[in-house]
Amino acid sequence: MTSSIILTGMPGCGKSTVGKALARELAVDFCDTDDLIVSNSGERLQDTIDNCGRDAFLELERKTILSFSPEEPLVISTGGSVVLHEDVMMHLKELGTVVFLDADLPLIRKRLWNLDSRGIIFSEGKEDILEVYREREPLYYRYSDIRIHINHRRTNDIVREIIRRTQKR
Repeated sequence: MTSSIILTGMPGCGKSTVGKALARELAVDFCDTDDLIVSNSGERLQDTIDNCGRDAFLELERKTILSFSPEEPLVISTGGSVVLHEDVMMHLKELGTVVFLDADLPLIRKRLWNLDSRGIIFSEGKEDILEVYREREPLYYRYSDIRIHINHRRTNDIVREIIRRTQKR
């Protein structure tokens, strides 16, 4: 592995689960950008959103990730809203290959049973996961180097496909 692998996708698509398994398989470190934000803010994502508001959270996310420059290749799992920042996505693309873990909306809805505490950034005035999906899906397509469909697939199968497809690049 010569560069990092960055996992993007909707909340609930399995970025952290796949990322940890992928990092183990590649024998590299794993980083979750949501964990970086929590570390910098000292509070849960949802608390930061509730206390500071959507725009302040997005700016904290932006600054945190733009300041992140790992020395060694690693697997990076991003928060679902990272795709809302063009400059952040360009920074991540400089770090490595951006992989979009594409999950269908019914699967995302099934996995997001904890919307009130999950730390999801909704569009202004809209608090429905369908609106988030509609806003972000075209952005995931725009910024990704590789798209992996994850529905009805085991984590190990997804990991193997990511490795196979990133080695071809």
